[in-house]
Amino acid sequence: MVFWLLQLSVVSCVWSQDIHFSQFNFSPLNQNPANTNLFDGDYRFVGNYRNQWPSVPVNYNTFSVSADMNFATLKNNDRIGAGLVFFFDRAGDSRFTSLNTALSISYIKSLDKKFHNAISVGVQLGIVNRNINYSKLTFDSQWNGDVYNQTLTTDESFSRTRFNYFDLGVGIAYRYSKNERTNFTIGFGATHLSQPKQSFYNDNSVKLNPRFTVHARGQVKVAKCLDIVPELMFQMQDSKYEIDYGAHIKYYLTMSTPHTVALNLGAYGRSAEAGWLFVGMDYDNLQVNLSYDINFSKLHEASRYNGGFEVSVIYILAKVKKINKPGAICPAFL
Repeated sequence: MVFWLLQLSVVSCVWSQDIHFSQFNFSPLNQNPANTNLFDGDYRFVGNYRNQWPSVPVNYNTFSVSADMNFATLKNNDRIGAGLVFFFDRAGDSRFTSLNTALSISYIKSLDKKFHNAISVGVQLGIVNRNINYSKLTFDSQWNGDVYNQTLTTDESFSRTRFNYFDLGVGIAYRYSKNERTNFTIGFGATHLSQPKQSFYNDNSVKLNPRFTVHARGQVKVAKCLDIVPELMFQMQDSKYEIDYGAHIKYYLTMSTPHTVALNLGAYGRSAEAGWLFVGMDYDNLQVNLSYDINFSKLHEASRYNGGFEVSVIYILAKVKKINKPGAICPAFL
């Protein structure tokens, strides 16, 4: 029993070190601070929810919301961006919970007058709270020889059940945008550079190692009503790494005014551990995506190949630019 609990604790810590979304490019501020304000528009609102391993007795739930904006556009067409991101993650029998609130700031350097090429650098400052509920765990000492008795003492000494730490992340990204349907982004991010302490036993040697991320996304128009969107992400933390890859197609149902509607459909994979199907819908500046993981790892005997359900919502607002010309005619009345 003790050995099994130790294994469970190790697995929970490994998977709970960082939040994880299969729709990796649809959670931009969690992926890379340099993604802040790196979009076409002025305000962006993002929501993500993931229910991991629902077939396992105690599943893993992750929720994140973020908002970022174009804080200022300078005379040389450079942009200053700012954003806030919040995430909540709960995992395992112990209800191991992470709560993070972070501020992201970016400076985007335009490499030409029309903002077709740009380089963004970003920094993210966060405060994280982690807590655990030991009352939900069972121990050998609570077995009286015949049955489990929750009232018996655990013979365990816990220094604390929660702690807070400061988190630091930085990133850089390059974006090429010919138009809305032909663009490319590649970036590099590093988080946990402050290497915060992670022990519930006040052991200063237990630290959260930095995580490094390389990501890329492209969108290419291949037909009048069809785009292909390939995506890739590589992450490494200590000796652990993962590769996420795949693509989806964007099929435009309507492109004429007053609304643009597109259907997204694709397939993705994560190393040799999982694969997932992806479906979504664009309606003007609103995008809603759904995905479902199929687990291929050694856990499939417990999960029965079930992985996790995930949903993302992105909404972008753009200011209507004022026409500073005398006698300008509103296009709506032409």
